[in-house]
Amino acid sequence: MLIFNPFEHVNRADIKKRVEKLRRKKSRLTNEEFSRLLIKKKSRWCAAAGVLTAMPGTVPVLGTLIAVILGTLLDITAMGFFITEMILEVAVAHNRDLDKEGTKREAIWVLVSAVGAGVASKGLTGMTARRLSSQAFGRMIEQALLALGIRASQRTFLRIIPIIGMFIAGGVNIYACNKVGDYVIKYYEENPYVDKWDGKTIDAEVIPQGE
Repeated sequence: MLIFNPFEHVNRADIKKRVEKLRRKKSRLTNEEFSRLLIKKKSRWCAAAGVLTAMPGTVPVLGTLIAVILGTLLDITAMGFFITEMILEVAVAHNRDLDKEGTKREAIWVLVSAVGAGVASKGLTGMTARRLSSQAFGRMIEQALLALGIRASQRTFLRIIPIIGMFIAGGVNIYACNKVGDYVIKYYEENPYVDKWDGKTIDAEVIPQGE
């Protein structure tokens, strides 16, 4: 069961206004330059999430446990939220209409592809993903967040290093956000929107890669 779906918690109207306002100020930038500016701003929020969620590690014993368990969970949640916002912001920069359900479905596919989550049966491509049901997309989001969680758990021990752990966690989050951002820009630059994202859906089994 998907406990946290970042796509249901972001404010799409807010994102659209924010991007349009910044676009008016930076009208001379190309789409790619503008998108990189959006990613840079969002990476700062990701860094702040890493620093703040690792902060309890500065307190011996109890703080260490909080940093490892609760801190990691909060970090994953925050990263999922900020990366989702970033993807939708770049989508708006590439003339996607956030009021369309298909834009949301496409953005989910971008998230899944960007984090490298093996969330689909072998052979699933963007073309077949366009027809997946909302339930199937929910399972895809779950696996994408799981992929982020696995990466976060690999650096969990860094959180227990007093002070230094905070900055390492922030730096790792910046790197992850920028890495995802590179893929997001590449996707939207190379793929114009197609109406099939709004088309008839099917249900399908979505499983982790390798199962």
